[in-house]
Amino acid sequence: MAKSVSHQHIVKRLLDCWNSGQMEIIEEVFSPNFVRHGDYLGGVGEIQGSAAYKQVVKRFRDLLPDLHSQIYDVIEQDDKLAFRFRTTGRHQGEKIEFEGANILRFEEDRIVEDWVYYDATGLAARLGQKKAA
Repeated sequence: MAKSVSHQHIVKRLLDCWNSGQMEIIEEVFSPNFVRHGDYLGGVGEIQGSAAYKQVVKRFRDLLPDLHSQIYDVIEQDDKLAFRFRTTGRHQGEKIEFEGANILRFEEDRIVEDWVYYDATGLAARLGQKKAA
């Protein structure tokens, strides 16, 4: 079956979720068997499913209510799309900025896997959060 929506459009929708907090977008862009690999605030490893991903977005947005992410350097090949991102926001009056990268794998019009890379330990320290071991 040919894809009906471009992968870059799906990533833009995901960015809309992060920037606006519209959690319903997550159900739109992720496969039910979605897996995310990598560090995140509060842990390391994998999270599975849209409910767990919603908790990640909610936690970031609670800590950085004015969170804003931008995407740079999009590279797409076959069923994968990679990009760099820069996220800014304020936490208790302090400007926070961090960068990272994602590699997404798609099946049809849905994200099924995500590898995320950023300094979660450094960010957790700046936000006064403990990172789980």
